[in-house]
Amino acid sequence: MIEQGVIFNSNGKQLVAIEHLPEPSHQRQTKKGVIIVVGGPQTRVGSHRLFVDLARALANEGIAVFRFDYSGAGDSEGVVSTFTKIQEDIDAAIKTFQQRHSDINELTLWGLCDAASAILLYLNENPQQANIKHLFLVNPWVRQVHTQAKTYLRSYYIKRFLSTAFWKKLLSGKVKAKSVFTEVQGFHQQSQENIDTQDNFVTQMLQGLNKFSGQCELLLSGNDLTADEFRLLVKSNKHWRGVTARDTIHMKIIHQADHTFSQRDKKSQLIKLVCKVLMR
Repeated sequence: MIEQGVIFNSNGKQLVAIEHLPEPSHQRQTKKGVIIVVGGPQTRVGSHRLFVDLARALANEGIAVFRFDYSGAGDSEGVVSTFTKIQEDIDAAIKTFQQRHSDINELTLWGLCDAASAILLYLNENPQQANIKHLFLVNPWVRQVHTQAKTYLRSYYIKRFLSTAFWKKLLSGKVKAKSVFTEVQGFHQQSQENIDTQDNFVTQMLQGLNKFSGQCELLLSGNDLTADEFRLLVKSNKHWRGVTARDTIHMKIIHQADHTFSQRDKKSQLIKLVCKVLMR
């Protein structure tokens, strides 16, 4: 495996990337490449070195990988951007990677949390991307007031109310009943709101996914409120439910994994799953 730094330009800013290339002797019939899009507040290393380990595992399988810091993050120039504003950076990374490796004919975009969301926003703005054949969207960020409230009620408070430890704290006075039930009431009221406008980033994400004709892997952690909120969105929204029901979209839950796969065995499970899918 060959690892090297790359500096490229995005709208007048210098961005920094690390490229992982298979050994020249590792030839595959189909040239594949993966661009790891990073979400905030992470850098190209990833929490618990997830992106480094993933990139090296893919390179060892003969797949070239490009992971980069977007504007203002890590070693890249500029003011820190939000995930709704990094689509130019994604485009610059794709063009740079393709220019450096014109023989790659199957490109994959991989993103965790709001990086997964940023990828769909990019595809909504740039639907004609013939070389992008595959997406890996890991715990996509779809945070909205009403879905967040429903997620807390269904995933957090139900578990809490079924916990013996919670009731012991409540009866001993360590937890104030009034504050707990005030929170529950507040979340219940918020859960009744349903704002669904065309300028909502979640709606734009759906449009991006709808325009994508390749294969998409939706990988969700089993112990994560962000993943729970995405599952709730798919279950409760007929438009999301319809798009994700396509044969080209596959949803898988990695049980007991947290949001960033901090447990070594769960990180290993995620990496092996990604490699297995791309080696087909």
